[in-house]
Amino acid sequence: MVVARVDSDSVIEGVSPIWADIDGDGDREIIVTVSNDQVGAGLVAYDESGAIVARGPVIGRGGRWRHQIAVAPFGPNGEIEIVDVLTPHIGGIVEFFQLQGDELVMSASLRGYTSHRIGSRNLDMAAAGDFDGDGNIELLVADQNNTRLAAIRHTANGAEEVWSLPLPARLITNLGVKTTDDGKIEVAVGLEDGTILIWRANE
Repeated sequence: MVVARVDSDSVIEGVSPIWADIDGDGDREIIVTVSNDQVGAGLVAYDESGAIVARGPVIGRGGRWRHQIAVAPFGPNGEIEIVDVLTPHIGGIVEFFQLQGDELVMSASLRGYTSHRIGSRNLDMAAAGDFDGDGNIELLVADQNNTRLAAIRHTANGAEEVWSLPLPARLITNLGVKTTDDGKIEVAVGLEDGTILIWRANE
């Protein structure tokens, strides 16, 4: 068993670390959000021995959260990036990070989205994939009102909303994402009025 330790005044937030190769060496890293009540949350990548590989910036004040979402080739040229949502309850900012040496450096960001409803136990209200079948990876995430799903992409011009899906009522569930036998992506959501919507996304 391997144990990765954090400072005595810090905690690891979330229950689902991301296990992915972010430096391209063939070995996976473990990405978590580490926080304390003085400086808030920052992304930290560990290797499989428990040693820290890289750290991202902290928010700068306590009681503020970063919600890590996914690792994928989000970059404009297919670079591997980590995406999170900074303070999803307070103006939520989608952030893309690239590994540079021993630092996770923000490469693009876009304000106005949320990956979590305050008070909810749902922590999968965002997903990554090529939802429109054009060969590029998007982050699918709700707007701050939870009445629209937006596809965010890191382009050569920065983080951009490239398309969206209006919702007839507020989103209250996680995003259910499935790849079908014929390679199509299906997305299902539950709404506040009891409706369940399902899209076959990349047709």
